[in-house]
Amino acid sequence: MQITIFAMRFEDGVWKDWEHACTYAETEAVIDSANAKAFDHGRNREPVFVDYLEGARYIFDVAYGTMKAPRDGDTKVYGVLVDDMIIANYQELQHHFALKLTA
Repeated sequence: MQITIFAMRFEDGVWKDWEHACTYAETEAVIDSANAKAFDHGRNREPVFVDYLEGARYIFDVAYGTMKAPRDGDTKVYGVLVDDMIIANYQELQHHFALKLTA
């Protein structure tokens, strides 16, 4: 399974779009977290796609600073690509791809 994370990351004083292809260990961590999310919702079967998004948020969301004063490395996941399926906040993902087209 291939997992890519789409997020906003605070670096050098500004929020930047961040796209990250997970390593094997990170993929396993997201899958484990998605399985836990599915179990929390009373599903003993395979996780559904939203569980992967929530699992990715659990693994990758980081807050070193506060909302009013973020610090370098703060990360907010807004989407995840699981194999060929994207689960994301539409507006933020649309903004991400628009920036990629202009770069």
